[in-house]
Amino acid sequence: MKQNQQQESASSFPAFWPVLTAIFIGSFVGMYHVVSLNVSLPGFIRIFGTELQTVQWMMTGFTLASGIVVPISGYAMERFGCKRLFLFAIGGITVSSFLCAQAWNVEALIAFRILQGLFCGLIQPVSLALIYRSIRVEKQSFALSVWSFATVLGTAIGPSLSGWLQSFDWHLIFLVTVPVGIIAWVVGAAVIPKDQANGLARLDWPGLLLATGGSLALLLLFGNMNAWGWDSILTWTMLIVGVGCFVFFVRQERSSDHPLLQLRLLLNPRFSLSLMASLILSFGLYAVVYFMPLLLVEMKGLSPFKIGLLFLPAAGCLTVATFAAGRWYSRIGPARLIMIGCTILFISTYYFSKMPSETSLVVIIIWLAVRNIGTGLASTPTTNASMSAVPKEWIGHASALLNWLRQVFSAMALGLCTSLFYSRLELHQSELGGGGEGTSQYRLAYMHSIHDVFLVSSIIVVCAIPIALLLGRRMPAPVTTPKESESL
Repeated sequence: MKQNQQQESASSFPAFWPVLTAIFIGSFVGMYHVVSLNVSLPGFIRIFGTELQTVQWMMTGFTLASGIVVPISGYAMERFGCKRLFLFAIGGITVSSFLCAQAWNVEALIAFRILQGLFCGLIQPVSLALIYRSIRVEKQSFALSVWSFATVLGTAIGPSLSGWLQSFDWHLIFLVTVPVGIIAWVVGAAVIPKDQANGLARLDWPGLLLATGGSLALLLLFGNMNAWGWDSILTWTMLIVGVGCFVFFVRQERSSDHPLLQLRLLLNPRFSLSLMASLILSFGLYAVVYFMPLLLVEMKGLSPFKIGLLFLPAAGCLTVATFAAGRWYSRIGPARLIMIGCTILFISTYYFSKMPSETSLVVIIIWLAVRNIGTGLASTPTTNASMSAVPKEWIGHASALLNWLRQVFSAMALGLCTSLFYSRLELHQSELGGGGEGTSQYRLAYMHSIHDVFLVSSIIVVCAIPIALLLGRRMPAPVTTPKESESL
């Protein structure tokens, strides 16, 4: 009897690899467009005959649109179902990519990029939720590794690929994902099982407005912190508006019968600890990913395309480590994997904070590879530990909450690191006797400032280790799904 139930349970899930292929392709397409303009953005100044402040909105508008749509993804998954929302997001990314390639001026391209950001903001939480709704429990850890690899692959090859395509024809930066998106949509429509949607689900409009306003204010703040400065009225206005919106958002979710996001998830110790570890790791990850190319340009004079090639071996190591973490998760457990990964991350990031300018490219490649091994071992277990602790009914809300907080925190981390860099650059320049750009004093001050950012990042990464130790302990019973009228 028990064997028949197990067989029936297994047969209720679709084939593993077809479903995972659709999720992988969709996630890759979304992540590619997140980073596709990191290298090629300056080229659009020449293409459209405009200035940096204008073309910057191709990324800023995309980021803002992506950030404000994530909180609504939990409700949208509940209301329309994960499959429908996945196909909607993939279709939207594909159509908006085609529209970007047809842009007739920079204003049109900015508008289409903002539209693209809305759909890319949906694809990550939806694809993550699909893993826990469409794949058997015993294979979810490995599936999460494959999903993480899609993110890694998009991040690794996106900048280099777009920079190379721009040298031929800038339209190809966007057109290259159109056929891939069509394939993802067709495969997803054919193999992803249709999940049950709740047609009676209601949207928490006050919560949505507060979450959108708070996200918008904080993303603007941390994206422009260095340009505005701490003595700017804009800085303090955005900070007060952002924090105020989040305070009222929490109050609204506590009292709402249909909360936009189930904040009761934060009462689940395993989910909360894993989320904290994930946010800490994102701080360390973004600091090196953003500032290492700047350091290599200043130290070695490398072109963006060569820097992208330099990161490819590290991306390969990240792939191996990510898959290994998925395989070892059930045997070793998340606590040990996170501790090992964070220790490697700390050692490698600390090394970069002391790296001399004469360091060879081979040594840099090796240390980038070592660091990515730590990233792969730590990142996937934090996500799986948090998502696997959530009742199935709240998978969509958990994915939305996780991705929303990651996005806001990552923007905050990048903004703080940038502010730290420029403040230290000014200090080091004064210590070295000044000197403009191109002088040896400036290059040395520039390098020391990035070293300071890496040092702070390494210290922050260490904070995830005691959290991992807590994850290794026996946890209290998780919060179960409440009645519909209950909320935090």
